[in-house]
Amino acid sequence: MKEIKPLEGIRILDFTRLLPGPLGTHLLSEMGAEVIKIESPKRLDSTRLYQPKIGENSAIFHLMNYSKESFIIDYETLEGQELVKEKIKSADVLIEQFRPGAMASFGFSFDEVKELNPKIVYISVTGYGQTGTLKDQAGHDLNYLALSGLLDLNRDANGKPVIPGFQIADIAGGSYMLLSACTSGLLAQQRKQQAQYIDLSILDAIIPMGAIPHALQQGGASYKATPILSGFLVNYNVYECKDKKWIALGALELKFWNSFCDMVQQPGWKTSIESELICGIFDKKKLDDLFREKTRDEWVATAKDTDICLSPILSQREVSLQPHIVDRGVFNVVSVDEKTIQTYANPFKTFCGEG
Repeated sequence: MKEIKPLEGIRILDFTRLLPGPLGTHLLSEMGAEVIKIESPKRLDSTRLYQPKIGENSAIFHLMNYSKESFIIDYETLEGQELVKEKIKSADVLIEQFRPGAMASFGFSFDEVKELNPKIVYISVTGYGQTGTLKDQAGHDLNYLALSGLLDLNRDANGKPVIPGFQIADIAGGSYMLLSACTSGLLAQQRKQQAQYIDLSILDAIIPMGAIPHALQQGGASYKATPILSGFLVNYNVYECKDKKWIALGALELKFWNSFCDMVQQPGWKTSIESELICGIFDKKKLDDLFREKTRDEWVATAKDTDICLSPILSQREVSLQPHIVDRGVFNVVSVDEKTIQTYANPFKTFCGEG
């Protein structure tokens, strides 16, 4: 089979800024799309200013935008509007990330754009959507996590909500959902032969990430009381090793747990009853002490040929060196201003059968 770029031949106009849209459109470019980034000199993508910098722009700006053709056009002038209109006529998709009504104020609402290009797929990415009481409010990743109920589920031992060390809502609800919005919009346009408008709300998109807690709540239970996948079980937990590094044991199913017990020569820990592995019913200290007997990498080597779902907790630097990740080609190495950076390759491996 031959690997292909599924969006080859698709042209996307990218009016997005910051993280959700630019990362999403970068991934679309890795899927083969031609992405044309358009910025106004009055509202440049502020990620250009972040630190650390490579040349005049930040490393994160390069990471998300190096693969795009970039234009700075003052589209609030007649001359700039005409330039943008010409680009709209030849585009397949337009993606914008302003608050509701902003594109209309520039003269590029969906209705105005589809007059120029009757087959356009027009995607608006916002925090709260184009309708509803919050639609005009500003927001960031933390706000969406708060309103979705997800931040409420992520608390420390004192009950304080803990801000995750990475952007869940912006990426899962914005960047990744943008891939689905774009591809489904292109499919609908192809089938209907009509312009498509897609209202993508980051808040809407991340609420289903709380599916398990939501289901428990509707059944009269509480995920906070029984945080099944958040430290409630000794067989699905994290442990410190001899070298102060950490390891993740994901032996959720009993077949994995019992295999783990065989590996560590503790047949007495085996069970056929999941509830016996709840922290407090099973003494977690036994596992804490066990994992401190070896370094993280020694545990990885010990478990190499055993089917138990044991994984090292890697640093960002270690991720790019992990053999499986290297084999999969997850990163692309590119040259920017005489320096090399790692960015993200095609998130989908797409193949077509030859012959």
